[in-house]
Amino acid sequence: MVRLHSALKAASLWAMSYASGVHTQYTRFALVGHARTGSNLLVDVFRSSPEVEMYHEIFSADNRVIGEGFNGGISRFYNEYARCIRAVGCKIFYNHLIDHEWLEFEQLKEFKIIHLMRRNRLRTLVSLAIAFKTDVWLQTNPRKKVPVEQKRVHLEPENLIGQIEQIENWECQTRDRFADRDTLEIYYEDLVDNFNDIASKAITFVGAERWNSNRIAYKKQNPEALDQLISNYDEVSQVLNNTPWEKYLD
Repeated sequence: MVRLHSALKAASLWAMSYASGVHTQYTRFALVGHARTGSNLLVDVFRSSPEVEMYHEIFSADNRVIGEGFNGGISRFYNEYARCIRAVGCKIFYNHLIDHEWLEFEQLKEFKIIHLMRRNRLRTLVSLAIAFKTDVWLQTNPRKKVPVEQKRVHLEPENLIGQIEQIENWECQTRDRFADRDTLEIYYEDLVDNFNDIASKAITFVGAERWNSNRIAYKKQNPEALDQLISNYDEVSQVLNNTPWEKYLD
């Protein structure tokens, strides 16, 4: 009897919200990954859809004190939205949540997960270093492209393998955390090479149907060869040669 009452109450609330022009029966999802793996491009895809409410980095240090306010951020995914909204999502980088917050998030089984990765993890590190150096995080206007000589960065050889392994560990942790979940893995390289197909696949995955490719303005920021982007390329090569990661060298 109690279960029946709860079910009837939930149905009644849903009917009331539907009648008022809003609802809570939408897909909840998170785009999980590392910085510089194409997340801004994918966020832009979701924001081009009139059927998706897409938040940015609501759990980052720019928007809160790390370790505080997790429940407040999550509450956005249980608000009422217009009936045209089929999905509500946000972007979460591996380091945005601390351990106990990841554990709490794991319990929210209704969330779908899009796991965004980059096969060339060295490119991830180079792109991140360039973004910090130039303070240019998005490339939308080809006329304002940063010259390669201004982008060249120095990588610390002694830290390089540890940084690559950290990314690998985060990727494995994410797979383990959401092994029982409806998960879509997307690689940056596939997103760039087969943009329309991958973007449509992501839109469909969250239960939406429409998106507008004409609103996507991002361009690949660092297409140059790594030996042009890394000032100490020879040192980096020596560290990675004869390792499982030498394939990252162009």
